[in-house]
Amino acid sequence: GTGFKPGCKSKVPAGSGLTELALEIDRPELYQAYLGSSLTEFSQKYAGKCIGICGNIILEHRVPDHLYIGNQFCHLLFPKEDVLFALMDKAWADGLAVTLSFSYLREFMLKPIQQLLETLNFWCQKHQTTVEIVVNDWAMAEMLKGKSLLVPALGILLNKRRKDPRLHYKTGTMEQIGADADKYLSENNLNADFYREYLKKEYGIVRYEWESCGYDMTLPPGKNSLHLPFYQTNTSQYCTLYAKCMTGERGKQKLAEECPKFCKDYAFLYPDHLIMIGRYNSLFALDSRIFEDGSGSGTGTEIGTKIKTEKILKEWKKAGVDRLVVNLLDSGVKR
Repeated sequence: GTGFKPGCKSKVPAGSGLTELALEIDRPELYQAYLGSSLTEFSQKYAGKCIGICGNIILEHRVPDHLYIGNQFCHLLFPKEDVLFALMDKAWADGLAVTLSFSYLREFMLKPIQQLLETLNFWCQKHQTTVEIVVNDWAMAEMLKGKSLLVPALGILLNKRRKDPRLHYKTGTMEQIGADADKYLSENNLNADFYREYLKKEYGIVRYEWESCGYDMTLPPGKNSLHLPFYQTNTSQYCTLYAKCMTGERGKQKLAEECPKFCKDYAFLYPDHLIMIGRYNSLFALDSRIFEDGSGSGTGTEIGTKIKTEKILKEWKKAGVDRLVVNLLDSGVKR
């Protein structure tokens, strides 16, 4: 075959038109949670910790069709090889499609990653399937050439656009002087036909990873995955959280090749009006538009919640989204 068969376990919310729901597991505690639970139990627990309508989407869908494994922003949070293949084997048994999320690549990572890709290609041959690879470094895109069973997708770090929780202040100022803020924010380089053709011809990339980042985007033709409710604003290979925990000063940063995973228990907290959090080596903000009542409180009647869920799903489908990827970022951390 050419892909996983999702089977009949899942159910797309009525009227949404969306074909796929994916859950993102991007750190060790989530890897172990998935390995230690049935798919139904894991999906219910994941939904229970989600913010806003994200939990409702998962519960209506019942179980996901797709699993994102790995971290697009920190290379140290990608699972060790034995854990990785245990996760993939379980996903295969659960009837889930798999996408592996890779971050940037440092020089010392090139040879191990190349060897891992060969092993992944063999796994795909054995299971007669394909696996998607989220590409966040052009070296990864080059290494995937010729590996038809490993299908590249353009990652968040390469799919660049303006993302900042303070943008509504700036756009408000632009509107006061008569400028069309939406015109400058809604599109990026993927809206250029020649660039998409280049990605397809040169690297075989036809799927793009996006984030719901506080304003409406004009998505291009093609396959578009939308990550929500959190979106990344900044990433550094020199982790500020690691520096703070090791030295007491966030400015004393250096590349960490090994890490005790401080981000399991700690995160940076920012002023409430920004709705931001500093998690591992990145900053993330929350797109509060996905809340039931639009206020960020997560309140609302059951009927009202269902109406908003169906409405926003239809809007995303109309915009060109064919896969929702729910991420679980702020859970069980100390600030």
